[in-house]
This record gives sequence, C-alpha cells and structure tokens, in this order.
Amino acid sequence: MTTPTDSLDLRDWISRMDELGELQLVSGADRDYEIGAITDLNAKRRGKALLFDDIPGFEGAGRVVSCTMSRAARLGATLGLDPALSDMELVKALRGRPAAWERDAPRFDPVRVSEGAVTESVRSRGDFDLTKIPAPLWHEGDGGHYIGTGSLVITKDPDDDVVNVGTYRVMVHDENRLGVFIEPIHGGSIHIRKFHERGEPAPIVLSFGHHPLVFLGSAMPMPYGLNELNYVGAIRQKPVEVVYGEVTGLPIPADAEIVAEGWVYPGDVEEEGPFGEFTGYFAGGRRARPVVTVERLYQRSNPILLGSLPGKPPFDHSYWRSTIESSMLLDRLTAIGLPDIQGVWKHEAGCAQFFTVVSLKQRYAGHAEQAGMLAAAASEGASMGRYVVVVDDDIDITNLEDVIWGMSTRSDPATGITFLNRTPSNPLDPLVDENDAEMLTSRAIINACRPYGRLNDFAKVVQVSDGLADKVTAKFGGVLGW
Repeated sequence: MTTPTDSLDLRDWISRMDELGELQLVSGADRDYEIGAITDLNAKRRGKALLFDDIPGFEGAGRVVSCTMSRAARLGATLGLDPALSDMELVKALRGRPAAWERDAPRFDPVRVSEGAVTESVRSRGDFDLTKIPAPLWHEGDGGHYIGTGSLVITKDPDDDVVNVGTYRVMVHDENRLGVFIEPIHGGSIHIRKFHERGEPAPIVLSFGHHPLVFLGSAMPMPYGLNELNYVGAIRQKPVEVVYGEVTGLPIPADAEIVAEGWVYPGDVEEEGPFGEFTGYFAGGRRARPVVTVERLYQRSNPILLGSLPGKPPFDHSYWRSTIESSMLLDRLTAIGLPDIQGVWKHEAGCAQFFTVVSLKQRYAGHAEQAGMLAAAASEGASMGRYVVVVDDDIDITNLEDVIWGMSTRSDPATGITFLNRTPSNPLDPLVDENDAEMLTSRAIINACRPYGRLNDFAKVVQVSDGLADKVTAKFGGVLGW
C-alpha cells in the first residue's frame, strides 16, 4: 500500500502540487470577497489549487491556500495514491482503505515533540492581534471575516480526556476573541457542554493552517471517541507529531502554520454568522454562539491559512467528501454483512450529504429496503441526509441521468418509498427551523430496483451491446470524431 509523504508540512505539499502542475499562484486578490469569489468560481471549473499572496494590506502577514483537494490528481497525491488516477479509478483504489484506517487508528497515537514549525513564534494575549491576519470575507452576505473554514478545532472530553478534532467555522470578533459554530451533534460541542455543566471553562485549540491530509481527517465523519489525529496517523502509517499547548495541554500539530489556544467560558457568547454553507444557503443565521478567548498564538512567519469555502455545489471540498465518504459508507455496509453491495455514491449535487445512491445485486426479497435503511442510519449519514436511492447493479450510480432513469422506470411511488421520521439534522439544514431545539427532519428511502419477484421477466433494457459498440466504433469512430 502506498502512503502519503512523510511530511505534514503544508509548504511541502504546496511544492509537490507545483511540481505536478496543480498549483496556481494568485497575487493581489483582496481578502474582502475577491479571494472567496475566485475560490468558488475555480472550484466549479475544477481548477488548480490556489495560493493567494500579496493580499492588499496584509503583505507578509499571511497567505491563503484553497481548492486543495477538489480534483482527483490532488486528492490522490495527498493520500499517497497515483495522481494520474481518474475519478472512478480513485474510488476503486480507496475501496477498503477508510475502514482499514479506522481499524488501525488506535495504533497511531500522536507523538509528542518539544518544538515544531508552529513554535517559531509563540505570543501571549496582548502581544498579538487576530484582526491583523488576512481572514477573508468569503461570501457576499457573510456576517464577518472567517479565519476558520478548513480549520481544526481540538477539544477533549473531561470524563476520559479523549481528544476530538473537528472542522467547524470560526469567525474573528476582535484582537483576541473568536466565534465558533459547532453543531450540537458533533464531538466538539459535546465536550464544551460537558465542561460548562461542571461550571468550568472548556479548553480549546484551533489550527487555521496545516497539511490538507490533517484537514481531511478532521472533516470526515468519525465514530465518537476516535481521535482524528490517530486516523491521520493510520492513513500515513506514521504518527502525527504534536506539541502540547502551554495553556490547555491540548495537542497541536507540530507542523501547523498558525494556531490559537484558549478557553470557552460558560455563558460567554456573541453573535456569529451568517455564513454561506455547504448546503448552498446562508445557514445558521446570526445567533449568540460560544466565544473563544485566545491566550496564546503560535505561528510561522507569513503563515498560510487553509481555506475550504463551502457554497452551492460543486464547491471547494465537495469532491473529496463525495469520493471518500462514499468509500466509507460502502465499507460500512459491507462490514455490517450486507451481501453483494456493488457501490455507493454521495452526489456532489446533494452537497455530498443529502442524496446517496446505493447499488446492489439483489439476493432476496427486501434486500434493497434493508440496504437503504442501513445506509440512512450508518454513522456516515447520521448527521444529515435526505434521500437514499437503491438501484440495481446495471445503473451507473455516479451518473444522475442513469439514476433518475432507474427511479422513473423501476420505483412505484406508492410502495417503493419508505419514510423515516424524527431523524437528526443540524442548524445548517435549510429545512430546519432555527428555533427548533430538536432539529429533526425526515428521510426517504427509494427502492429503484426491479421488483425482486420479477427479476427474470422484467422488461429488457434497450441498449447497444458492448461487442457491437466496439465494432462500429472501430469502423466508423474516426469519421464520427468519437
């Protein structure tokens, strides 16, 4: 098995992308709207990774990298796979790996080191000003400058000290205060609430620039209690090196670019948002949300922020989330013991969350419904979801036209749709009432497979056979420009 480079230095990754012809330098883009607009338009064009420098008014104070893994070459290279793999070749190459990484994670506890690139400069409150860092105003309509979009938010459970690393949005309030929005279902929010229930401030570390592999591990859905830094170690088959925060004792990736450390005090809230989210809407509104009081700032000179801009799909990180989370859900369904699951694809058009297609070879009556139920309830789909469509193995699950054709001709609305009520969502779901404390929605499982009892006599599909297609292509393809 190939593994990613030994280095977890973002600057080494940038050099590697430049060598592959996968990096574009952008100088002079303004942090207000221009960086965000260029990132969004570039993601929709499947463009190169972008490195923004010479940001007006912030020259030498920081840079921004975005679109880090928004196409196959960069995602493959980041994971230590062949950057020449196509989209579908990459999906096949990932088969079984996410499950193996999760299984191996306990063997790769982070390794403590005395110093790292991130400790080049360590400053205490009063000696730094977070507003001097070029945190972009990403979307027209955002409620503030967001320093954290591809960020790591590191917390721990006060009951057992288990560390959680999640990716949540982080807004700059002033020189030493940040606003963080964590959906209640996620580990970071659970940890903070546990500390506050004890009447104690919650320790927190926030990294705003780091290797894309660490971001990937942080942003993927993990079982509660699994340290995402262990998961990253399992991917690279080598532990992540960390230094420990002077204030909180929490782990900090040693090769990070810029990291804030501090506390979330009980009752300390300030209005945060709105922010253009991965659903394609401004979600979460403007609400009083937890404030991080930053006590230490660790950084390299001219640090690089890792930006990962959400929005209407496709967006900065929708490609890699669809690719990897599809593999993860496929592994989960296979591990449960479902036979003959042929594939899973979480469509970018559904924000890599709301529209999942499962392909199978039917082996018994109810097989399709069982697969749909389990896909809707698995941890990879537990936070949000809307539709799970189950299709026969002759359907190309990555092709929405093929999926819609299968749904249109093989599903009976009266008998083929199963509804699950009171399923969990979060405030970023545009269908959720922001004033609803429970934040519950529903899910639909659509059986778009041929009826099991008619597998042998269902209408035959009209299509050109492979043999005939090869023959006419060889004979007339040149004339037709195929």
